[in-house]
Amino acid sequence: MSKLLSEWQPSTSALDLIRLNGIHDAQIEKSLEYLKGQSELHNIDDVEGYDNWNAFFIMFCIKAGNQS
Repeated sequence: MSKLLSEWQPSTSALDLIRLNGIHDAQIEKSLEYLKGQSELHNIDDVEGYDNWNAFFIMFCIKAGNQS
């Protein structure tokens, strides 16, 4: 079964973990909008090193949060 980004929403536990890392809801929302707007990201199987969108999104938010 393909895990398409367009059909995915972050889980409650993923959001809780992101918040524990000091990322605010506004940044989480911006990150989600950014990822959903990326035309080259369709299926998690195409993202090297990740097997689910939650894990990828957690790392994306933490890395993006460290850049600001």
